[in-house]
Amino acid sequence: ERSVPIDIRSNDAEISVALNSFELLNEVEVSTETSETFELEWAITFLYDVGSIGSLTIDTENLRCQSEEPLVGSTVTMTNIGSMPAGYGSREIFTDEALCGSVNLGEFSAVQYLTFVATSDAVTSGSYQLMLDGESSECIQFDASESQMKVAIEGFEGVEGVDIVLSAAPDEAQFPYEYKIMFQGNYAYGEWPALQVKPSHFGAAECDSFVGGLGHTAAILPIRDESLCLDGADTTVAIVVDSLTPVGGTFSVSYGQDSSVGVSLDASTSDVKEILSQLMGSNVQVTRHDHDDLSEGIAWAVTYPGTSNKYDQLRIVDTFVTGRNAKVNAYPILTIETYSRENDSSGDFRILLDGELTAPLSHQASQKKILQEMHRLNGIGKVKMLGPVDGEELSSLEFSALIANSFTTQGLKAIALVGDLTSTFAPADRLMIGTCELEIKSISHEDYDETQSAGNIYESLYLLSPETANAKAVGYSIMQIKPSDGTLNFLTDCSQGDGASETIQIGSVLNTGNGVDHSMILKSYTADMDAIDIIPERNWRGTAPRIFFKPPSGLSPRTFTMAGIDVEKVTIRASARTSQGLGPFSNSLAISPSSTVPSAPTSVLLY
Repeated sequence: ERSVPIDIRSNDAEISVALNSFELLNEVEVSTETSETFELEWAITFLYDVGSIGSLTIDTENLRCQSEEPLVGSTVTMTNIGSMPAGYGSREIFTDEALCGSVNLGEFSAVQYLTFVATSDAVTSGSYQLMLDGESSECIQFDASESQMKVAIEGFEGVEGVDIVLSAAPDEAQFPYEYKIMFQGNYAYGEWPALQVKPSHFGAAECDSFVGGLGHTAAILPIRDESLCLDGADTTVAIVVDSLTPVGGTFSVSYGQDSSVGVSLDASTSDVKEILSQLMGSNVQVTRHDHDDLSEGIAWAVTYPGTSNKYDQLRIVDTFVTGRNAKVNAYPILTIETYSRENDSSGDFRILLDGELTAPLSHQASQKKILQEMHRLNGIGKVKMLGPVDGEELSSLEFSALIANSFTTQGLKAIALVGDLTSTFAPADRLMIGTCELEIKSISHEDYDETQSAGNIYESLYLLSPETANAKAVGYSIMQIKPSDGTLNFLTDCSQGDGASETIQIGSVLNTGNGVDHSMILKSYTADMDAIDIIPERNWRGTAPRIFFKPPSGLSPRTFTMAGIDVEKVTIRASARTSQGLGPFSNSLAISPSSTVPSAPTSVLLY
């Protein structure tokens, strides 16, 4: 960019106006430092972070001294590089209704995950180099801290600032940490390219060799977080009826400041929608689902536009509900759904909830597996899957298994499946073998061993089969079966013969046609359910694969939340993203919180 001509006799304000016309500068402040007959000097202060904008130069071709000689010279000197203020950051709000509310892998992204994997033993030392657009970093220690990783990445040319979030890696990774890397501002040449691990300096060359573990690998996943939508996000709530015996009677429901309305437990979906529409407006959506937490149950999933009014919540009074231990409550719903255009997703993801990570979960993880991992989080007390809408059914996953009537492990009946399915299934998952409906007692993954377990059966009976070749490459999952006493005979009891590739049905999932819906009802929790991220693993694949997720509380349109504000003034600017990166920023808007003290209550609810 080139400014308008600036008169050499211009004052500070006039020079500021000329420089502020540059699209990328946003706002500068000019002050005169020296004003002598033969020397003029100005200090230019950039008031906001503008990223990498190149060099500032002065064209003095049309400047002359009064004597016409000599020509006027100029220099531009960087006297101080400002530091990023505490609390500085940004959020992107997305406009595509069909795609926002999700995360996906992208070739370019300002958010990237760096993960490491080794086999056998834990890694105890070693280092490596990262590359950005062909430039190499210094060697980085295998257990680098957040600050050490930050220093290494900010050493790249064009990186003005980066935020690092360190988290503990899964035990099976054998490396101690993995990193979420968030670049600040624009990249000089468009979108941020993916970081790379320099192969020749990964525990080699100038960097220290890795000690401990085998087969060391690293992966960098550029994650595009498009979870924040311009049109906001709906609030999702489940009205749940639980009882040990058949239920009857009515319950009342109220919303915001409106009076309660009675609802019969025999009400149809359309009846409940009509009642709630009177309270909440015409945009409410209702679906009815079976619910089996106790012997009898019903769940109505209610979706309505998000609001910033904290009093706009559903409240239930179940005084007139009949049934043993009968109760009606409103619980939040956490929505997670995998998606790919051709329904060909593969790989795993993890749920990061209020700082806690689940183990990897398969894109088609069974409902039992999802619940198993959620219940391992300290902030979760009790979660139940929402399940299918009335009239629809859950699906089972079809797999090929090694079935041998004589195969047992630790004295228990078992089968084997090629590959690692520990992220897909969990104990208590339903298992259909032939005509028998059984249950998984335990599941574990083993490397191929021709001398024992399933490896011995593959090797001795099915040496030339494709399943044996695949099992040698990726191992197999051993599923112990319940009931597992010695009286079960696959052939006589289940009409199922032996074989290396026998079709079985496992687990329960809610298929959508393009993926799997993992929505769940949150019955008891202490975690902040809005503090959720979904992290695809290094093996995530598919045709434009995405993971949609929606926190329960929703969000008003054209709104974002600023947390942890403890300063007197917050400055906000907006910018639109184009194919070349972020465009020029808008004028700044300063917000001064008037108080952090809660106002007087407008109503009190007693339960």
